[in-house]
Amino acid sequence: MMAAWTERVNKMRKGGSNIFLAGGYFFSIIYALIIVIPLYFVVISAFKNNSEIISTPLALPASLNLQKFIQAQVNVNLLRAIMISTVVTIGAELLTFLLAFPAAYAVARIQTRLAIIVEAIFSLGFLIPGLAILMPIYLMIAKAGLLYNPIALIIIYPAFSLPLSMILLVGFMRKLPRELEESAVMDGASVLQIILYIFIPLCMPGIITVLVLNFINIWNEYLFALILMDSNNRTVQLATALLRSSQRSVDYGLIAAGVVISMIPVILVFIFFQEKIMSGTFAGAIKE
Repeated sequence: MMAAWTERVNKMRKGGSNIFLAGGYFFSIIYALIIVIPLYFVVISAFKNNSEIISTPLALPASLNLQKFIQAQVNVNLLRAIMISTVVTIGAELLTFLLAFPAAYAVARIQTRLAIIVEAIFSLGFLIPGLAILMPIYLMIAKAGLLYNPIALIIIYPAFSLPLSMILLVGFMRKLPRELEESAVMDGASVLQIILYIFIPLCMPGIITVLVLNFINIWNEYLFALILMDSNNRTVQLATALLRSSQRSVDYGLIAAGVVISMIPVILVFIFFQEKIMSGTFAGAIKE
């Protein structure tokens, strides 16, 4: 009697697991289509004119004509904008890392009551909307004489990237055994040597995760670049927005070409570091 009941319960559990697995696959496919279809639409629209985009939006283009890409470059000089965005992104990434990694090490590895308070203060950065600090930042940048200078973006972007960088790195560092530091201290290593030769190599998946996520956020940032930059120092997002030059006549293929050019670096970086991002994110989320 008991054996029959146990077998029945096991069958019910197995059936429930199969239903749950099938539901997971179903919603995953739906979510993937929601992402892939708009991306596919933008890419093929870059090779079409307005009539083709409106009449057959999801059909493949008749020819792979690069005229829209050339016209986008001629109209707003996208290559210069990409260079400016690259310099700003690399500079902001380096500054963010130089600030976030030592701070994360102090919070995660130095045992003090202030560590929890400092981590909570950094977490408050998620609660501050960009519009609330737009005017103070504009005034500070203007008084510093950096208005319309890409250096201004390199300085302010790390302030927005630090909360996420700090929390991810702290979660990753807390997993590392303390015996590593104790052995290094016994061998006469300084704190700087411990950070450079032990923690940076071991935290590389977490570091890559932070760098890639910050790269995506900084590369796509629009609001502060719009306010703090002028026509001579446009980032790629500002240049792409200028492709809509007329309110009455809009070349949707031209805009799509600009969007495709602007998102190529993000897609390449994400594809190249995808495995590192996933491993770093899950490693930082697991506590032992």
